[in-house]
Amino acid sequence: MPTVKSQLKSKKNTEMAVRLKKIIQNSGLSLAEFAQRTQVSKNTLVNYRDEATSPTGTFLEKVCRNFSVNASWLLLGDGGPYDVSGGGKRAAEYTLIPLLRSRVSTGPDGEILFGDIEDHYPFKLWWLEKLVGEGERRQKGLFLIRVQGDAMLPTVNQGDVALVDSDEAERMQVLSGRIYLVVLPDGATAFRRLVLSGGRDCPRLVCLPDNTAAFRPFEFALDPGKPLRSHILGRIRWVGREFE
Repeated sequence: MPTVKSQLKSKKNTEMAVRLKKIIQNSGLSLAEFAQRTQVSKNTLVNYRDEATSPTGTFLEKVCRNFSVNASWLLLGDGGPYDVSGGGKRAAEYTLIPLLRSRVSTGPDGEILFGDIEDHYPFKLWWLEKLVGEGERRQKGLFLIRVQGDAMLPTVNQGDVALVDSDEAERMQVLSGRIYLVVLPDGATAFRRLVLSGGRDCPRLVCLPDNTAAFRPFEFALDPGKPLRSHILGRIRWVGREFE
């Protein structure tokens, strides 16, 4: 039996598909031409239009930029369909951050590995620029993930959605006492406050929970043959909560 949450998500996708159809029709382009402008195949575009699959954030951003579409309208139905700002104002007011469905890990060289994307959440561009700075590279390093476990209570709760900054600069240093998504020696991941100790010859990561009544601090030695980013997936910059 579908949950209220799944029904609302289905309704949201249906409404966005209707708005996408309108943009395609108003463009005056054939499906093949519209697909070329947005750098997807014709079959992929048809799947997005017909709700067979959910459009990616990259595709939606290209629609907004290439056709001067109001991102607030395309994503949420707010305002009019087309951006009417002039001069040097940005055509897109929002950017889309992926919510990862699967567990995140690191590859041999510290690259971030993940499977499916569950959804995309719209964030105000001005807010992201204030949080992490300007530039597409900085914003491309952001992803969302659902919190598992209650080691960080009361700061972070089970099921919260955390915004992780996986930019190289965030993964190659530790700001003592800040919350990170860390890869543990057994390959599992966890949210913890981190402290880097032991010096250059014998570096260790000290992992501190906020829920000290149920969890104890622990530490582990870092592999000297691997960069710090092999152990740190990113720093937590924001946490949100959904209510059904």
